[in-house]
Amino acid sequence: MRITTNMVYNRNISSLNNANERLSTAYEQLQSGDKFKTSGEDPSGMSQKMALTKEIDLFKQYGVNGSLLENSLGHAETVLTALNNAMTSAQTLIQKANNSAVESDDRKAIASELEGLQKQMFDLMNSKNSQGEFIFGGNQSKTQPFIKDASGNYVFQGDTGQRNIQVSPTVQIAANDSGFNLFEMVPTRRTGSAGSANIQVRVADQGNFDNFHRINFDPALASNQYTVTTAAGAPDTYEIRDSGGALLQSGDYVAGNQIPFNGLELTLDLPAGGAAQNFVLDSPQNNNILDGMSDFITALRDPTMSADDFQVKVADATAHMNNARLNVDKGLGEIGGRMNSLEQVLGSNEGLSTLNQQVRAKVSEADLYEVIAALSKEDAALSASQLSFSKISKLTLFDYIR
Repeated sequence: MRITTNMVYNRNISSLNNANERLSTAYEQLQSGDKFKTSGEDPSGMSQKMALTKEIDLFKQYGVNGSLLENSLGHAETVLTALNNAMTSAQTLIQKANNSAVESDDRKAIASELEGLQKQMFDLMNSKNSQGEFIFGGNQSKTQPFIKDASGNYVFQGDTGQRNIQVSPTVQIAANDSGFNLFEMVPTRRTGSAGSANIQVRVADQGNFDNFHRINFDPALASNQYTVTTAAGAPDTYEIRDSGGALLQSGDYVAGNQIPFNGLELTLDLPAGGAAQNFVLDSPQNNNILDGMSDFITALRDPTMSADDFQVKVADATAHMNNARLNVDKGLGEIGGRMNSLEQVLGSNEGLSTLNQQVRAKVSEADLYEVIAALSKEDAALSASQLSFSKISKLTLFDYIR
């Protein structure tokens, strides 16, 4: 085989170029830390790297979402705690007014204090988060949820929606609570009323009666009516039956004496054997807590109100405020549950993201020791190629003659 000078030079130059390319590749891997730069170098590896990078970026976004959610829930928790404190102060003032020694001027002073608390609560119920959105407006986050109309009533302008934030591939957590459920739909005091002329009905134990009312009130009935009948004998007796005729309670009867019945006190002013008397469970009502406070403030400033009527107003305000606090306590509990869930989800996200980063490193990142070894090997190979070329390039006829 004839070996020409061009062949010698071409093969040596090709060898040098290949060695230099391998050395350059080793240098790039050392500087970047990546096994490959293009999909052509490792199609399967590049595909896996892109998929893992997408997952890692998603978990980063979930972390951002979680931070925003934590901020929103923290704002709501702070506001509800402040509202709870204001309601506690209002309860104290209501009980302070429920004293026969409190005079008209004192009641007016209490009314002024309650107005201040009412204004504070109104402002808190219209609180905004750090993004400038109303916390308790539902999905209407840009609309002030509570306003006071021309008649002095407080009106809710939001809706009952909740905005959910994605914090993991499968988990969404509500970022807000509607003021409609928290402050608008507050149960008023549950009551019973006389259905006949010779019976008086009074709530003596509100908690006991509330339980009875909740269990037994049937909204499908036209009237939740109960009947009290008396019979003369030795002794005289009474019976209380529901609208279906079922006997609920019986005992000795003395005209004018109170008959306790599931938190109610029933008083009949007719002799044994007289006409049957009826009483009913009043329909449950809900009202805005601010309107409930307005009703009691008006009562405090009414010098003509009788003591008995004022006692009814005190009972109404006490029960309404208690129920409002229960709503707020429930809201705080739900926020606490969401914050616990968020903490657990973010912890899980961090673990999964770390795992993905480790897998991506194994797939796409170069091993430092291997790269250094390859760099040394290719550098030595390039030096050897250069030395070989230097010697082979001198193997000409003229060098032999010389």
